[in-house]
Amino acid sequence: MIDDSEYVSGKEIARQWREMPHRKQADKIVLEMIDNNVSIEQVLDFTGFTDHEFARMLAGDGPYTQQQYDDLYAQIRAHQTPVK
Repeated sequence: MIDDSEYVSGKEIARQWREMPHRKQADKIVLEMIDNNVSIEQVLDFTGFTDHEFARMLAGDGPYTQQQYDDLYAQIRAHQTPVK
């Protein structure tokens, strides 16, 4: 049974998520992938990231720098897949 001291509101969860260090950069990854028709499998293949590493980057969490995000955006653009 969960008591009131263990309860975290949806607003609190959203606040914590907004405060993750690279949330905006992480949001841009998904947009770059959609715009360039690149799949998660492709990103994992050309970056060498593990599922866990990429998930942390997508979550805006982890030890990633702005330069690493910029490099990933460039890699995604370079691996653009034509839409059929």
